[in-house]
Amino acid sequence: MLGSFTDAVVAGRIDAALVHNDHDAIVLLQRLRARGVRVPDDCALVAYDDEVAALADVPLSAVAPPKRAVGVAAVDLIARRLAEPGRARHRVTILPELRVRGSSG
Repeated sequence: MLGSFTDAVVAGRIDAALVHNDHDAIVLLQRLRARGVRVPDDCALVAYDDEVAALADVPLSAVAPPKRAVGVAAVDLIARRLAEPGRARHRVTILPELRVRGSSG
């Protein structure tokens, strides 16, 4: 499948990608560059997770989820559910941060 993706980028059918996770995005970056694709000129890349995205040869822009906030909210919700088993379900929205770096131009 990765070959099909890189073929599509080389052919000009794809010019950007959001890749989960950082490690996969770094591998994709290496494979694109091996095919002569210039990042971000020919294809912009954005990673999801932002654990090591900044360490790539071309620092990757990344969507950075607030992991601590997600963990705190999860513990809070489960503690409330255990205290009140009949409690109504809740939806929690915790927005990530976009960290723009060299891979997205």
